[in-house]
Amino acid sequence: MRLNGFAFLWALLTARVAAALEPVTVAISIAAVSALSGYLTYSDFFSCRFSECCKEDRPLNVSALKLDLEKKLFGQHLATEVILKALTGFRNNKNSKKPLTLSLHGWAGTGKNFVSQIVAENLYPKGLKSNFVHLFVSTLHFPHEQQIKLYQNQLQKWIRGNVSACGLSVFIFDEMDKLHPGIIDAIKPFLDYYEQVDGISYRKAIFIFLSNAGGDLITKTTLDFWRAGRKREEIQLKDLEPVLSVGVFNNKHKSLER
Repeated sequence: MRLNGFAFLWALLTARVAAALEPVTVAISIAAVSALSGYLTYSDFFSCRFSECCKEDRPLNVSALKLDLEKKLFGQHLATEVILKALTGFRNNKNSKKPLTLSLHGWAGTGKNFVSQIVAENLYPKGLKSNFVHLFVSTLHFPHEQQIKLYQNQLQKWIRGNVSACGLSVFIFDEMDKLHPGIIDAIKPFLDYYEQVDGISYRKAIFIFLSNAGGDLITKTTLDFWRAGRKREEIQLKDLEPVLSVGVFNNKHKSLER
C-alpha cells in the first residue's frame, strides 16, 4: 500500500513537470509508473499464495457455505438457516454497525464445534488453523478463578492486537457455560455499537460462543414436538428463543454462585 501510494505520487510529480519534458520522456515515465504498480500487485498476489493474507473485503462464497451446511450438518435445520442468513448478511454489509455475534447452544455432540469449523473454513482456507481464527476453551485457557484479572487483561490485548492486524478476525469461545462472568465482561466492550474502541474498529470481526446451557430445554422442546405428532423441521427459532433465554439466565446465576 505504501509503495502504491509512492507510485501515485511519482505520477503526479511527473505530470507536474511534463511541460518541461519531451513527449517521449513523459511517456516512458508513465510506463515506468504503470510497470511498478503492476509489479507490486503481482508481488502481493504471489506472496499471498505462499503465506496467509488477511482479505477483509474478499466476498463470501454463499453457495459453498450453503452446500457445506446442508451436506455436512445433519438434523440441524435451524442452525443451517440462521448461520447462512447471518453470515451472508454480515459479509455483504459494507457498513456493519457492530461485529457479528453467533451463540450456539446444545448438549455435547450436537455439532456446535463442527459448525464453527465450517464457518471458519468458509472464511479462511486453513479453517481453525488460520492465523486469523482464534479458539478459546474456558477450562483450558481460563482455569483459575483467582487469576481472572490477568485473564481479562490478556484477552483484551489479544483481541485488540489481532483485530488491528486483521479486521476480519474470528474468535471462538467454547464452553461458555463454564466461563467466569468476569471473562464475559472483558469481551462485552468489543461487541457493542461502537465506531471504534481505542482507535480500532471491530465491526468486521466475528465472535462465536459455544455453550451447553439450555441443551436439556432444547431437547424437551424437540420431544414436545414429537409427542404432538409434529416434525422436527417444524421447530422455528421463535420456539426456542424463550427456552434458551431461561437456560442461559439460570446458568449465569449458577456461575455466580460458584
